Amino acid sequence: MRSKLVQIAFCIVIAVSAGGCTPPVGNIGGAGAGDSADNLWSVPNRVVYDINDLFIRESDLTVFISNRGIVESISVKDVEIFIIEDPDFNADEMQPVPLDEWYPFTSEGRKMVVIYYSNLSTHYSVQVGNPYGANGNGGGNGSGSGSGSGITIEWIQ
Repeated sequence: MRSKLVQIAFCIVIAVSAGGCTPPVGNIGGAGAGDSADNLWSVPNRVVYDINDLFIRESDLTVFISNRGIVESISVKDVEIFIIEDPDFNADEMQPVPLDEWYPFTSEGRKMVVIYYSNLSTHYSVQVGNPYGANGNGGGNGSGSGSGSGITIEWIQ
């Protein structure tokens, strides 16, 4: 009987020791800036703009990272954001979106928003429309030939 108890105690000690040697699953503290992230995702809160609309990082974008399987939202102040005005022809010309400023869209067409965090990057496209035929500097051409409502201005002399 005594040897049976010794065997059971020995098995319990081995099981507890082996359990203490295995690494924990997950990360209770979450994935912080000092940790290396596995993956980066961006979720656009807005993908359609008009000419002269502003890209506002705090409201137009949400960013997530994954660190060893744990997904966590990170502040958009912790990422670098760039806009590619013409991704089909000039994909290398990236315009930075400063941390404390908004980015105005001044021309119509597809634009690409590129996000960098740590050693990761992600991107998505937005569409900038020209609903009133505006020429990008706050006014229309007056001819009504642009896409949109066809507003014309007639000057009385």
